[in-house]
Amino acid sequence: MSKFLKTASAVIMAGMLLCSCGGKSDSDVTASELLKAAQESDSSFDEMESVTKDDIKYYYELEEGWYDDFAAEISGNPAYAEEIVVVKASSSENVKKVSDALEARVESRKNTLQSYAPEEYDKLCKSSVETKGNYVYLVVNSDIKTAQKALEKLF
Repeated sequence: MSKFLKTASAVIMAGMLLCSCGGKSDSDVTASELLKAAQESDSSFDEMESVTKDDIKYYYELEEGWYDDFAAEISGNPAYAEEIVVVKASSSENVKKVSDALEARVESRKNTLQSYAPEEYDKLCKSSVETKGNYVYLVVNSDIKTAQKALEKLF
């Protein structure tokens, strides 16, 4: 009887562990889903335009082999700093490359907006490039924390 109870307990515990893993893993969530979650948060993203695969190297200087998936939107007006970019690096080694590229984007935008758009410059100063597993993301708007929390709920 004792052997039966031990086996039954082990089976029940294994089932409970499997059921408790309800969140999406890195391979389940797409960059587009993460971007959409940030956009649909209570944060304001006005007049955004999608960044296509053809444009990602221009805006972010990302090499094709560095990522498996991405989604990005930037303000349609270059005088505004708002943007969201989510990149799934192709390997853990490429996370640093992607992160550095997004950091360089922030610095470039700061240099552009510092002298003539101080409010937009402040948004960039409050932003940060974040990583979660192989995902690297950047949110720039007036309510960065709300957008980030909405995005991070999908991890």
